[in-house]
Amino acid sequence: MSLPENFTFSQSMLQDFVDCPRRFELRYLLDARWPAQETAQALQYEAGQQKGQEFHHLAHQHALGVPAEVLGETIADEELKTWWSRYLAWQSANLPDERYPELTLTVPLADSLLMAKYDVVAKLADGTFLIVDWKTGRQPKRLRLADRMQTIVYPVVLAHGGAWLNDDQPIAPERIRLVYWFAETGETVEFNLSAEKLRQDEARLVSLLQGIASGAEFPKTANERHCRFCAYRSLCERGELPGNWAGNLEELDEDGAPDVLSLDLDEIEEISF
Repeated sequence: MSLPENFTFSQSMLQDFVDCPRRFELRYLLDARWPAQETAQALQYEAGQQKGQEFHHLAHQHALGVPAEVLGETIADEELKTWWSRYLAWQSANLPDERYPELTLTVPLADSLLMAKYDVVAKLADGTFLIVDWKTGRQPKRLRLADRMQTIVYPVVLAHGGAWLNDDQPIAPERIRLVYWFAETGETVEFNLSAEKLRQDEARLVSLLQGIASGAEFPKTANERHCRFCAYRSLCERGELPGNWAGNLEELDEDGAPDVLSLDLDEIEEISF
């Protein structure tokens, strides 16, 4: 199946392809709607979406110049107040005034278009560019984060498309850092780019993009743990009901199932059914 004209890839689309090529095909190429029964974990995530959206809206408004005290007066939820307090402390100590909130960049790569939607990109005094992604879900292990498409796509897109933020000069890979900030703890996980890391990540992305664009078949994942929380599991004849799972979220992440409670907010529209 050929891609639609000007099809633009995002990190969440590529993550779907990596997890299950068939899911990518159904969701983004066939625009299939197959409402399998939702799991308790997914429903729990849905219930928490609103709070996460509220936090991102607050951070965005603050980055645009709305005073923190004015925004704070609008917060009624106690947990959100705690997140807001942690955010204010961290950004004050770590982010400069020169920051670009809700920035979207799209670059050509391997005859395709690749998009990244950033919560914040900030230029530090030493010329370093800091990509910050606010996370309101549970913090996964660093190794798992390192392999996520977001960790790979965001720095690559900035390296290819961020010159206009740097006086029209290319941003050196060593000047790009990606920071995930977690509202539940106020902790961060950071990844630094290098020329070699950029080369490796570009090669991986080119391979993925060319593989998808080639029109090859999109097989179902061999790891059926991914299917337990997938909306298409009944269509793929892998169960109409979600698998029984009574473990904790740490175990859920480790055994290869989707991050049900730590999906990114920029994915919400893409995965709604």
